[in-house]
Amino acid sequence: MLSEFEQVEATYGIDKAADLRKACRYLLRNQFAYSGDRGAATVYNTLIDNRFRRIIDGFFDSIGYRVHKNAEEQWVGILFDDDDPSSVPKMRLDETIVVLVLGSHWQEDADVGNLLDRATAVTTVNVLHERYRDMLQNTGKPAITAGRFLDLLKEVAVRNLISIGDFDYDAQDREVVIRPMIKFVSGADVLARLESYVTTEERGMRTRAMPAVGELLRADASAAKGDTP
Repeated sequence: MLSEFEQVEATYGIDKAADLRKACRYLLRNQFAYSGDRGAATVYNTLIDNRFRRIIDGFFDSIGYRVHKNAEEQWVGILFDDDDPSSVPKMRLDETIVVLVLGSHWQEDADVGNLLDRATAVTTVNVLHERYRDMLQNTGKPAITAGRFLDLLKEVAVRNLISIGDFDYDAQDREVVIRPMIKFVSGADVLARLESYVTTEERGMRTRAMPAVGELLRADASAAKGDTP
């Protein structure tokens, strides 16, 4: 791939070659580039420049990624294109649940036609945290604090999947804009995945709450002998 980048420099100049390298590094670091973000215009324009399409696709293909673009929604991103699931970065459980909550909120707005410009959904941190708490209330798992939830949202924002607004002192809340790229990370079946997760946790809670038969028999035997548990 080095020769292709050198060819860009020879054909289009040092500045264009530098822009191309910067754009590729940006995607590796952030996963998605969104045209509406401050300072991302040059990166986005470079990534959609047809002169560099073959080089960009070839570079990311060589390291196991596939480049995805949507001109109408104005974003470019990379996703793993690898049959080996062990090569895909794993998220912690709390990160996964937050992404699923974001994805389900975006999908529900899409289903009822409530998406805004460039297929974005607008909500707030408090609404999302309440949705997360409602989801966990029957699973027996303790909900993470509002502060920790915000930290996780900020981690998602680094990947440009959402943007988080400034703190509104009157509302004691922050606006969250969920971008359409969330569907690629949360999955097209996000609502089913959330329902499956909650059902599994509810079953696990009931199982943990019910002593095993052997434990009940041992307890009865101890009681009959007058032993202290």
